[in-house]
Amino acid sequence: MINTWKLIIWETIFMAEEKEIVPQGYKENPDLLPVPMAERKKGYNVLTFTFMMFSMNTCIPMFFLGPIGAGLGLDMGQALVGAFIGNLAAVIAMYLNGIAGVKYGIPYPVQLRESFGFKGMHIPVLLRGAAGTMWFGIEVWAGSYALTLIALFALGIPAATAATMAFSYVVVAVLFYVGSFAIVMRKGLKGIGRMADFAGPLMLLYFIWLVWFLSTNPSFPSPWGVSTVSYFSLPFLAYLAVQTNWWATVALNISDLSRGINPEKKNTLFWGLLIGIVIGQVVGTALGYAAVAMTGVILPQEIILKFAPGAIAILIGLIFAFVAPWSTDITANAPPLIDILMATVKLRWKTAVVVASVIAFFVAPWWAVGQAADYTNYMTNWASNYGILLGPIAGIMIGSFWVNRKRTLDLQKLYTYGPNGYWHAGGVSRSAYISLILTWIVCYIIAYPTGQIAFIGPIPFPGGVTWYSAIVASFIFQVLLGRYFKE
Repeated sequence: MINTWKLIIWETIFMAEEKEIVPQGYKENPDLLPVPMAERKKGYNVLTFTFMMFSMNTCIPMFFLGPIGAGLGLDMGQALVGAFIGNLAAVIAMYLNGIAGVKYGIPYPVQLRESFGFKGMHIPVLLRGAAGTMWFGIEVWAGSYALTLIALFALGIPAATAATMAFSYVVVAVLFYVGSFAIVMRKGLKGIGRMADFAGPLMLLYFIWLVWFLSTNPSFPSPWGVSTVSYFSLPFLAYLAVQTNWWATVALNISDLSRGINPEKKNTLFWGLLIGIVIGQVVGTALGYAAVAMTGVILPQEIILKFAPGAIAILIGLIFAFVAPWSTDITANAPPLIDILMATVKLRWKTAVVVASVIAFFVAPWWAVGQAADYTNYMTNWASNYGILLGPIAGIMIGSFWVNRKRTLDLQKLYTYGPNGYWHAGGVSRSAYISLILTWIVCYIIAYPTGQIAFIGPIPFPGGVTWYSAIVASFIFQVLLGRYFKE
C-alpha cells in the first residue's frame, strides 16, 4: 500500500500525460516546444545530471568564495556554514521550480507564461538574462585568463611575469574562448551533457590535490583562518547573501536543464542539485579559503601557475582552469541569454548561440580588469546585490505552480496565444506584477533600517540577504492575489 501511494505521488508530481501540442494563434519557435517524451526517456539520469551540476558549479569564481569570507572576517568554519545554508536555500528554490521542466519538458520562457502571462513573461526573461549575461562575462574572463597563462607558460615566460602580462593579452584569448563555446553549444542539450560530464569534476579533483600538496609545506600558514565576527553579524549576513545569490539565478530557469531529465528516473533532480551544488559549493569554498590563506595569492589561475609542482602539473591545472568556466557558461550562464534571443527576437537555437557568443565577448570584463583585486571586487559587488531582482520572480513562479495550480499545467494553454491560453488580463498577469512591485517595496523597507542598501551609481539597491525576504514575500503575495484575481 505504501509503495502504491509513493507511485501515485511520484506520477502526480513528475509525470504528465503526453499530448500532441499545436501552437494556437501564433508561430512558435520550434526550440521552445516541449521535449518529446521519447527523447526525454533517453535523457539525463542521476549520474549524468549530478555531473552536470558539479560542472556547472565547479568554476574559477567558486574558489573566490573562501577568500571573500576571509576578507569579511570569517574563519573557514563560518565560511562553510554560510556556504551550506546559502546554497541549500537556493537549491530548494531550484527544486521547486525545476519540477515543471521534468514533468512537461518545457523551457523557462514557456514556464513563465503560466505565472506572468503570455506577454508578461518577457520582463522576467530579460531580468534573468541580464543576470546570466553578467556571470557569462565573468566566467569568459576567468577561462580566457587561464588560456592566456597557458600560452605564456608554453613560451617560457616566468610565472611572476606571466601573471602580470596575461592581463594585457587576455582579450585575444576571449576570442578563442567564445568561438569554442559556440561550437559546443550549437549541438544543443546533447552537447551540453557531454561537455558537462567531466569538466568541472576534474577541476575540483585537481584543486583538492593541489591544496593537499600545499598543506604538506610547513612554511605555509594554517589554512583555517581567524574569525573576527559572529554568526549574527552584518559581515556574516553579507557572506550568506553572496553564497545564496551565487546560484539563486538558476532557480528561475532550472527548467532549461531539468527538461532534459528522464522523468522515469526517480530523484534525479533532487540528488543532482544536492550533491552537485550544495556539497560541491561547500567543498569549493573550503578549497578556495585554504589555498588563499596558505599562499596569499587571490586568483586560482595564479596559484596553479606559481605553486603547482612542475610543468606538467601547471599545464594540467591551467587547462582545467580554462575548461571549468567553459562548462559553467554552457550549463548556467548562456541559456538565459539564449532564452531572450529565442523568445523575444525569435532566433533559432544555433543562431542564438552565435549571437550570445558575440555578446559574451563584450560583457567579459577584459576592459575593466587590470589586476586580480579588480576582478574580485567586480565579481563580489555583482554577486551580493542582485538577489532583489530575481528572488521575487522565483517566489511568484513557485506560489503559482505549487499552490494556485496544484502542480498541474495545461500544456496546450501554454502554447495558445489569446484568451484560451494563460492570457490573464490582456496577456499579463495582474497578480504576478502586483506581487513583484509589492515585494520590491517590502525589500526596501527591510533593507534601509538593517543597513543592507548598496548604491549602484546614484541608485539605492536592496542587497544583502533580501533574497530571502523577497522570495517569501512574493510567494505569499502571489498565492493571495492569484486567488483574488482568479488567475
